[in-house]
Amino acid sequence: MFDRVAALTLPMFSLLVAACGPPGDGAVPCGQLEPRNDDEVALCNGLDQAVIARVALPEGDPPADGWPGVVMMHGSGGLFLGGETCTETLQDQFRIWSDMLTARGYAVVMPASFYSRGFCDWDEKQTVPRKLDEHERLVVRTFDGGAAAQWLCEDPRVDCSRLAALGFSNGASTTLMMLHEDLGAMDDPRLRTLVGEIPAFVGGVAYYPGCGLQGELANRLGESEIDQYYYPYVPVWVPHAEKDKLVDTCEELRDPQVDVIADQKGVSDDMFEIEVYPDAEHGFDVWFTGDPQANLDARTDAQARTLAKLDEWF
Repeated sequence: MFDRVAALTLPMFSLLVAACGPPGDGAVPCGQLEPRNDDEVALCNGLDQAVIARVALPEGDPPADGWPGVVMMHGSGGLFLGGETCTETLQDQFRIWSDMLTARGYAVVMPASFYSRGFCDWDEKQTVPRKLDEHERLVVRTFDGGAAAQWLCEDPRVDCSRLAALGFSNGASTTLMMLHEDLGAMDDPRLRTLVGEIPAFVGGVAYYPGCGLQGELANRLGESEIDQYYYPYVPVWVPHAEKDKLVDTCEELRDPQVDVIADQKGVSDDMFEIEVYPDAEHGFDVWFTGDPQANLDARTDAQARTLAKLDEWF
């Protein structure tokens, strides 16, 4: 279902986009994208869409049982530097994270959901495909994450029993989707087909997500909708920011929903552990000149705690 693919280069695809405007939802069929370098692989997601991913592996030979694996999901700024045309250079945030993770002996795969659909940055609206709205973005990226996890499982150097997800902003929302206990409860029928198709994770970290999840699950607290409450099947740590408008639905909706289901199941562990950093802003993990001290403090603490979580899970 998740065969590796190769054929049409993105530069050629970008020329088509430039000439005709963003086509449809931007996706191309499996077999019509190819890697640009030795650090990229071509995937095929469960919607039969081609997806390019960047891979980073630890140095040297893997241990006998294989490296643990991390699926890293980029945010709305995309995986690569660039505007209308993506370069082959990772955004600093993802370069730093992939270096930290590989240095600890973790294999990393980063699906480039935007690049694979002919654009680089969600905020460059003139390049975003016409039919790729916020709901569609969340759906297709959930499939992209599943394909990336499957790629790790197919690599004999990786221990498929030790996979974690790490997402940022929109990629963090996607991470929450991938870790939901029952994808069969999703509103979109396509997502229901992922039941049993995404390899199991041992935990996830979701940096400053939007927790509304585009109406795929219950967006209010009410006994009649408990069957559609959010509940992750593994522990999720959510580092968030006090000055981020996205924090509200995470604190006031998803966290209470998880608590209700945990009580029903008799689970004492906090399966949705949210840390709201005072005075920090959305994107506090992104390095830039002139960072407010609150963002620097949040970044430093969250990075250390994320690495500690991964060590604990692996």
